[in-house]
Amino acid sequence: MNPLIDKIISLIKIKADQVKLELISKLSTFLSLLIYIFALGILSLLMLIFLSLGIAVVFNEFLMSAYWGYFIASGFFLLMIILFVWIFRFRKIQNWLERIIIESSYTKNL
Repeated sequence: MNPLIDKIISLIKIKADQVKLELISKLSTFLSLLIYIFALGILSLLMLIFLSLGIAVVFNEFLMSAYWGYFIASGFFLLMIILFVWIFRFRKIQNWLERIIIESSYTKNL
């Protein structure tokens, strides 16, 4: 009886180690994805800043003004902010994500 109990205990320990390793693997995958998205977001933000400054300078030269290009670029970003606030207010993104999650969960279960 004692060897059977020892084997059951060792099997439980092995299964616990396996679960722990799977959790570590999933956590490390999630953290690496989070770092990737964060770095990509920072780099995209820097690119957007320099791109908008470049476009503003081009507008300045085209309009022969020292400041109108910056106003035009700022106005564009103001319109983008208004658009995103509108989208968030009417929960367009939330509804879209809910629909995708529901569709994916039903297709996996079939």
